[in-house]
Amino acid sequence: MAAVLKGLREKLSRPIEDIEADRLKVRVSDFDVTPIGEAPSRVPIVLVGEVQSLQVVPRAGSPSLEVGIDDGTGRAVAVFTGRKRLGGVDCGRRVIIEGVGRPERGRMIVLNPAYTIVE
Repeated sequence: MAAVLKGLREKLSRPIEDIEADRLKVRVSDFDVTPIGEAPSRVPIVLVGEVQSLQVVPRAGSPSLEVGIDDGTGRAVAVFTGRKRLGGVDCGRRVIIEGVGRPERGRMIVLNPAYTIVE
């Protein structure tokens, strides 16, 4: 009983960020793609992650939809220029994005990627 309580105490004392990263890693583990945290820049990449944020921001005078995804190893932002919404793309959904990424402000940016909604 003491060992069970000790294990439970250890799990509960972990930072929420670590618990969330582990949950996301499990959620995307059935895909054989490069983790976001290891994705190379300026070459074609395929990433999978859970949609964490949706934001419409002005870029070059027109609206762009920024879709933030996370796989537990890092964050990427898919930028869809000229769009305010993508049908079926909502927070909590898993998506696959394909495109050429580049680093910007500590995250991977992929402009106008092809995307597939997984669930």
